[in-house]
Amino acid sequence: MKRISFYPLLFFILSGCNSDSNTTDSNTPSSSPSAPTETVTLAESVKKSLELSYSNHEPQLDRTESLEGTDDDGNGVRDDIDMIISYTDADETVKQALIQHAKSLQNEMKVDWDSLGEEESKAAMRQLSSDSIRSKRCLMESLGSGFSKVTRTLRALTYNTKARTMQYLKGNKVANGMAFSIGGNENACE
Repeated sequence: MKRISFYPLLFFILSGCNSDSNTTDSNTPSSSPSAPTETVTLAESVKKSLELSYSNHEPQLDRTESLEGTDDDGNGVRDDIDMIISYTDADETVKQALIQHAKSLQNEMKVDWDSLGEEESKAAMRQLSSDSIRSKRCLMESLGSGFSKVTRTLRALTYNTKARTMQYLKGNKVANGMAFSIGGNENACE
């Protein structure tokens, strides 16, 4: 069973319908239709900025066999992903939320699933899941609607080699059948 995030569903349910929609009845003259405007959400803008930064720095992306890669500054995020985040057009609050989520993804690279017993593996997965949910909540608070597109981009950058993808799949195998809480994440941003 794959780990899934319930935040997009929760956000959709809580957002409800807009009661101020442009509905008209037969007695009310309708206004002339205006030209449609394309609105870009903050999340879409950040996703595009991440992708642009990646395309500019793609040759520097760590593709070594090391699961953890290089983290010279010791902040818990691979240096190449740090660089990509730092060159986005996002403000510092959003960058910190991106780093928090990248760190939660990177933490899975540190777990030696093969050496842990079943209960130890489940305990590790509960902690990883808690950190991931908290970081996604922070992204949701920072970016609003569409934040999950940004999480997918960061996940693709993090699990960019076969070894890293296999590590992620080992974690999914541990998570199979487990239930995770999504509540209690007040002040989710670090």
